Amino acid sequence: MPDIYFAMPQLLWPLPLLLLAGLAYAYKSKNSLLVLSRVAVFSLVIVAAANPYVVASHTTESSNPSITILDDKTSSMRVFDQSVAARLNLALPNSQVRFFSGDATPLGDEIMQNAVAGSTLVLVSDGYSNKGRLLKDALALAMDSNVTVFAIQMAPKEVDASVAISGTNTAVLGGDYPFKVVVRSSGIYQGTLTVYADDNKAIYSEDIIANGTTSVKISHTFTSQGTHSLKAVISDGHPINNEYQKAVYVVPKPNVLLVSNAASTPLATVLSSLYNLTQAPNLPSDLSNYKAVVLEDQMYSPSLNAIKDYVRNGGGLVVVGGPDSYELGGYYGTGLEEVMPTRSKPSTFEGGKAMVLVLDISFSLQSTRTKDGTPLLDYEKALALELLKSPDFQDCKIGVVIFGTKAYAVQDPILIARGRSILEERIAGLSPTGTQNTYLDTGVQLAWEMLNTSEGKGDLIILSDGKLYNYPDVYSHSIQLIRQMNATTRMIQVQAFPGAGGELSNLAADTGADFANFVYPDSVTTKLQQAPEVKPEEVAAITSYPLAVVNTNHYITSDMEVNANITGFNDITPKPGSQKLVAMADGKPALTVWRYGLGRAASLSTDDGTQWASQLYSAANSALISSTINWAVGDPRPENKRIEAEDGWAGTPLMITVLSSSRPAFDQGTVEKIGENRYTVTFTPNAKGIYYLGNYGITVNYPLEDLNLGFNPDLSNLLMANGGRIFTEAEARKNLVDEARRMSVRTVQDRVSRRSALLLAALAIFLGEVIMRRLQEIRLRGPQR
Repeated sequence: MPDIYFAMPQLLWPLPLLLLAGLAYAYKSKNSLLVLSRVAVFSLVIVAAANPYVVASHTTESSNPSITILDDKTSSMRVFDQSVAARLNLALPNSQVRFFSGDATPLGDEIMQNAVAGSTLVLVSDGYSNKGRLLKDALALAMDSNVTVFAIQMAPKEVDASVAISGTNTAVLGGDYPFKVVVRSSGIYQGTLTVYADDNKAIYSEDIIANGTTSVKISHTFTSQGTHSLKAVISDGHPINNEYQKAVYVVPKPNVLLVSNAASTPLATVLSSLYNLTQAPNLPSDLSNYKAVVLEDQMYSPSLNAIKDYVRNGGGLVVVGGPDSYELGGYYGTGLEEVMPTRSKPSTFEGGKAMVLVLDISFSLQSTRTKDGTPLLDYEKALALELLKSPDFQDCKIGVVIFGTKAYAVQDPILIARGRSILEERIAGLSPTGTQNTYLDTGVQLAWEMLNTSEGKGDLIILSDGKLYNYPDVYSHSIQLIRQMNATTRMIQVQAFPGAGGELSNLAADTGADFANFVYPDSVTTKLQQAPEVKPEEVAAITSYPLAVVNTNHYITSDMEVNANITGFNDITPKPGSQKLVAMADGKPALTVWRYGLGRAASLSTDDGTQWASQLYSAANSALISSTINWAVGDPRPENKRIEAEDGWAGTPLMITVLSSSRPAFDQGTVEKIGENRYTVTFTPNAKGIYYLGNYGITVNYPLEDLNLGFNPDLSNLLMANGGRIFTEAEARKNLVDEARRMSVRTVQDRVSRRSALLLAALAIFLGEVIMRRLQEIRLRGPQR
């Protein structure tokens, strides 16, 4: 029986009172039948007034789907064939063209404006959205409205290249300022890249070849304070985006305190060349003049607890290890350790291998039944639960990913010894609804990201019915992903009946993965072949520990490569909420950071270069040390006189944050106070160049529309994650209408009111009671003469 809901349930509150009063009156009344009938009539009327309804589902399909072609005619489309949309309009029945133009691509906004429930949108665009609603958000909303979004793959007919500079907007006087020049092209660009500093002084000039995106790392030293400029220049047939200028504000060297008992160390040598360094054997009572404090191999003393307030109020702290620090220096449980991102006790690396189960929850598994009526999805879940019991996986960390039209992380990798019940509960509880596509590549991509966060070996186990016949793009993208992954991959194809088909065997052959076919009710323990046991070789005693960056999504380690070995370390454990940036091969932390109050703290678990880590302080690797100190220092400018702004683009609104005790003056924009000594300046620059706010320079370059060129390589994944796909023009002519018709199949839920049935029942009871009373009156009067 379907569930019953009420549109206005608040109208039901008199019903209990009516029933109680009616039953009490009927008990005392001589004509209880009359009373009960009236109670029933009024009760039915009250329930009908609350409008009861049930939810009925039915499937709809559009035999002639409406197709809207969105033709992007913005300036970045100059490198593509401009007549693609017109040709498609002639080839696709029931289609119409809507175009947009200008110096920006609000692709997300255009999708939302043209999204009509049940329709199909076809993007003739480069796929780069640089204004308005985010493209991924617009695609998700379109899918929720049952709008399918496709796109046409286009090859550029011309080569256009853009240049940009990536780097911080502040630099330290006399220090090394690293930056990156990025060249993006719609095809193969070959030419000279020249970089100038200040008065057109060339600091770099080389021939480069770019196909897509390429970058060049460069560094420069500024010898005076104030605003300086960098300019990168290339040359091609479209000069609008061939020059990029960047303003860099140079500040004095920040004051850094090094607390050290040694007269000279490699660490001190690196710091003295970059900062205004003060060295002291003990922590002074007044730290207000220092932007950061470095503790070099210090034994704990209560005086170090004073560092807590310093960091909480915005200071920076870097703790460098050695034979007298961390667990060897009595840090555990102290006030100093409270500030640090690590605990001074040995860390344990749980499990040498991570494994991710990738489970298919698409519609084909939900709808297929075995010979005894078991859903194929239930059989797949049973196999996954059985895999958890395998003795080969008991030392593993296991994660679970599911995929249909989208992929979802059900459980991040967790050591199975303590997380078995959680894994079993979450797998057994999978109960997807609705029509889900078989986008295997989205599941593989998410599993790859999950494995990348682990620091051991990785295994991937895919369980699916392999119904990929209608998804050639998914199949080819899955091949590409699996080949690129550094993971052992096993594919388990589940079938309700022998010979049910599936593409996993071909996919395994194309990727070199292991393959096994399971037909209900086969068991994992009876079919899955185990790899032959390999007798481990004797391991030589470890004398050095290689370091590697394990997190590149941080200021310190972005674009950082570390090629160093250390011979000793302090055995520490990262705290929850910290970020491990550099680690040893077994996962033990080398560099860990976090925010504490308004300040920043870093733990380096090796020494100052005198005994354990000489390679870390060499010219090839010392950038890690300087980047760590720079991060701890933060912005070296005074707190009450600071301007923060990113590089701007012509025609794009730019927001500048100003920290000042007085209101800034800027006649080209709007100034608004947003807090104590805090202001924002907003303006839309119409021309490129350097704009000045006081003596702080802000660069504005060519329109953002001309930065990214060619066809967006990420568009295919965005579309497939939201029910769409990419077509070539030829494929669109042949298959797009059929695909749009197939995607238009949807399940619609309608409210079906039951009010009329209740009113009819009330009327029937009332009429029945009237008729019965009339017949009784006739019998009492007897026959008339």
